Amino acid sequence: MGESSASGIEISASTENAPKPLLGMKFNTYEEAYNYYNHYALLMDFGIRKSTVNYSRKTREVVDRKFVCDKEGYRSNRDKMEMPFRRETRVGCKAMMRVKILEDKSWEVTGFVEEHTNHVLSSPDKAKMHRSHQQFHKSQSCKKLIESLQEEGMPPSTISRVINATTGREGELVTPQQCIDHIRYQRVNNIGHECISIIKHFQSMTANDPEFYFAIEVDSSGQMRSVFWADGRSRASYLQFSDVVVFDVTYRTNKFSLPFAPFTGVNHHRHGVNHHRQSTLLGCALLADEQEDTFVWLFEEWLKCMHGVEPGAIITDQDRAMCNAIHSVFPMTRHRYCFWHMQKHIIDHLPTLVSRYGEQFQRYWGLWCNSSSIEQCEGYWLEMKEKFDINEEEDGWLQTVYKYREHWVSCYLKDTFFAGMRSSQRSESINAFFDGYVNSQTQLHKFVLQYEKALTHRRLSEAHEDFKSLNTKPIMLLGHPIEVQAGEMYTRTMFDVLFKGFGTEFCEELRKDGDIVEYKICKFADRSKGELVTYDQSSKIQFICTCALFETNGVVCRHILSLMMASQISSLPDHYILHRWTIHARHHNIGVGNIVFGRNITSCEEKINLLKSWALRAKFNNALELAFDSEERMQKLDNVLTKFIEAFEEEVRETEDIHQISAPISHTIEHIP
Repeated sequence: MGESSASGIEISASTENAPKPLLGMKFNTYEEAYNYYNHYALLMDFGIRKSTVNYSRKTREVVDRKFVCDKEGYRSNRDKMEMPFRRETRVGCKAMMRVKILEDKSWEVTGFVEEHTNHVLSSPDKAKMHRSHQQFHKSQSCKKLIESLQEEGMPPSTISRVINATTGREGELVTPQQCIDHIRYQRVNNIGHECISIIKHFQSMTANDPEFYFAIEVDSSGQMRSVFWADGRSRASYLQFSDVVVFDVTYRTNKFSLPFAPFTGVNHHRHGVNHHRQSTLLGCALLADEQEDTFVWLFEEWLKCMHGVEPGAIITDQDRAMCNAIHSVFPMTRHRYCFWHMQKHIIDHLPTLVSRYGEQFQRYWGLWCNSSSIEQCEGYWLEMKEKFDINEEEDGWLQTVYKYREHWVSCYLKDTFFAGMRSSQRSESINAFFDGYVNSQTQLHKFVLQYEKALTHRRLSEAHEDFKSLNTKPIMLLGHPIEVQAGEMYTRTMFDVLFKGFGTEFCEELRKDGDIVEYKICKFADRSKGELVTYDQSSKIQFICTCALFETNGVVCRHILSLMMASQISSLPDHYILHRWTIHARHHNIGVGNIVFGRNITSCEEKINLLKSWALRAKFNNALELAFDSEERMQKLDNVLTKFIEAFEEEVRETEDIHQISAPISHTIEHIP
């Protein structure tokens, strides 16, 4: 199109050659202006983005737009808080083009800054990689291809590889995130009938399970956004395992790419290697997105489901929206960052810091991260800052990990019980748990059904593990009374954990003050290393070890165990036997007194009665599981229940007879003048 500039000279606004924008240049729409500036940017080897927009006070129409270099400005403080580990991309460049609307509805260039500041331009072969130049994923042909490949069950990562290898444009890649974004957009048009199917299924579940809980979040148009559910067994399990909850968000489990968000606890069995405890499902959700308000909705619903009982501790990744929601809904819960995610961030950033500060930096970093006490940790930080002259503004990532150190540095977490868990992913893969049950092609209502099948399979494996613990005995290697006691009390997994790495330890008395004695416990082969154990010899028999294994895992460490045996203590004191790790944690004496509560629970009678009913239901479910495979045991259970019901009905009949006899007497007495 040919338009006139402010000087009256006709200037072409075609994007084919895209000469430098000039003041007075005109366009039919601001989209045309954007495309022109974007094409110019491609030729000049930089990318752009849309910046400020001004509206008419009267009509609220757009009257002014500004397009800037994609390195313009700086990240906001809020953005840094929400995504503290993201690398910096904005450096304050001033290059820009501004357009405003005229009376004839055309758009005129009113401002243009050509010079770029604080960065170098991209090379010609890299310029197409700027986001503003990545346009192929928006084309109809690409969108249709994404939809067809997704229908075949391919995950977004595979879809992007297929497109890039077959039909992609030169120098332009379709990313997995772009595929996910389009799939999510498409689900809005198809999710309505899925919602109806899910509600019908949940309603049928409540008929069979009165404690079944579900909640559905809808938008302003009534469209389903998110759904959360938990069955009665999960709610009862939470009573025992509310001391620590793992929350993670994963993908590729359903056709509409809704993030799958399970709540998991840790029971008394191990699964896999490294003595990680087995996960137990405590409810799950399919979420519309990962925004803070969505997480707040989910956590509030989960708290309602669990009758206001906050978890003692929760383990998640470092997503800022999730963290903000946790601190808002669970203010009393101790929040720990996933160890695996933190290690990934450290691997990404540490090489850059080492190249900047030298090889010595890595050694100091290790000393700081692995400090045995908070005082030592703070001392190493100050020493590291001084030695390497760390600039707080230049090293934003380093300052961020220090700011949130209480959520991930081990010495700050020694006072909180985590049941041996420190990772939201590597403890046990929830994806692996659902292998064979769901995939990226699974419809939402089918996902709910498959989730139940996977849950049933998991509970069956728990029952088998219980059976093995109850019907086998560990091999005693020491012959010590504590070993015999542990073999009778603990599950076979926790017995192995208790004596893992146990050997002949050297106990050296360092100092004594009345009943309190401090020892150094170390290997005979290396006495330079070890842990300090404080032993209170009073009637309480209290031990405190600097390794803090009992405080964080609930299992006596080998240092305390060695000192107990050396001190002629013949049994583990009751306060060192955590009920959740014992053989009888799920099968005997499950009552309110044995429940491990989280935080924020009141003592009102109504809630206690509710907890008792949950505990009783859990006991019945366990009894049914144990009896299920045996006709004889099923008959025994049936006889017990029948006798209870008959006895109860007899009591009711006797009470009614008494009322019938006393009622006329009462009536007569009432009417005596």
